[in-house]
Amino acid sequence: MFNLSDLPEKGAKREQAILRLGSDEANGPVLFELAQTEKGKCKTAAQKALALLEYEAASPLWAKLAKGKFMGIAILTDSCSNCVSESIAPVIKERLSSLLNESTQRPFTYKEYEQLNFCFALMLGKDSPQMLEIYRYLASNIKFVSKFKHEPLYDGDKCQTFAICDDLMLYQATQSEIAKIPAIILTASIIKNPSDKLIALAHELYENNHDSFLTPVFMADIITKDAAYVFEHYSPLLGSKKEVYLFNALGMLNYKYYPDDWTYWRSRPDNGMEAHLFWTNYRYGTYEVRTYKIRHVNFDPRWYSLLATNPLKRKPKVTWQQYNRSGVLYESYDEMLLSILPPKIDDAALKAQLYDYFKVRSEHHKVADSISVYKDALKYYAPES
Repeated sequence: MFNLSDLPEKGAKREQAILRLGSDEANGPVLFELAQTEKGKCKTAAQKALALLEYEAASPLWAKLAKGKFMGIAILTDSCSNCVSESIAPVIKERLSSLLNESTQRPFTYKEYEQLNFCFALMLGKDSPQMLEIYRYLASNIKFVSKFKHEPLYDGDKCQTFAICDDLMLYQATQSEIAKIPAIILTASIIKNPSDKLIALAHELYENNHDSFLTPVFMADIITKDAAYVFEHYSPLLGSKKEVYLFNALGMLNYKYYPDDWTYWRSRPDNGMEAHLFWTNYRYGTYEVRTYKIRHVNFDPRWYSLLATNPLKRKPKVTWQQYNRSGVLYESYDEMLLSILPPKIDDAALKAQLYDYFKVRSEHHKVADSISVYKDALKYYAPES
């Protein structure tokens, strides 16, 4: 067991040393003591580290935090502990039940909208029995979820947007897109923690006639199964009514690419496809909680030629997607496609197909000069002179 006397005396070094204790279950008793005796940032560090562990004695603490004004998101969001999950699930269920009831009567106030997003953040990656029941509860009440609206959040707000965090937002919110929220949260949870229980839940909810849960089912297979199998199993859905659920999953992928002459620090060592989870809850001067998970995945390149076809055809909106660069075209199919494409492609036929596709798209879809999707695509795949 870790000896408290080995901790630095104070400051950032002590805080970081306390956080590192969360990597070993044996440090539970020490962290529990520190969570009660430390002050300020070191106390927060002790609670965050303890929340990563299965330490039953801390269960009352987790429930107390979840009942607080900010629901303990700064401490509990990163945790996938079953102990934490079971302790806070009843609080989340009670809050969501109240909010679902309110959604049938009126738009959410700012505080209620904020509380809703706190609940979603706390669900991420947690798969205890009571937390799984919350997903089932939301899925069984999708008709009420679809009615979510909020009051104006600022002067002049037309209330056309709806966000579940600062990184995932509908820019033209409709009931059909808001109804996808439970599935999108489960997709994010599987990126964070692709546990057998979360994956089984995705299949269960999809099989219970909730088509939107094809998105987490697809993401789970992208993460856990052979790329060729995923392509052969899911690509036949392109062109069907279900294709948009595949696109929502693809909208949470990103091809990480370092140019050949890159000499700066690399956040990841290799080029390749990644499943991304960016989840931020932020209010200026009050809280800033970021959950960030990147998971390398294998991706069959045969997808590219199938996705870059029929450039004159109207493409569906890809509403729920995460954006990993500047100058994006929000809710755009082409933005989703460019995000998963390698900027450097050696296959001459595919490169020519992509250039032709984006050239036609750029000619028929005029965008502001600040939007770079077509400029970048044409630069990447331009014929060699």
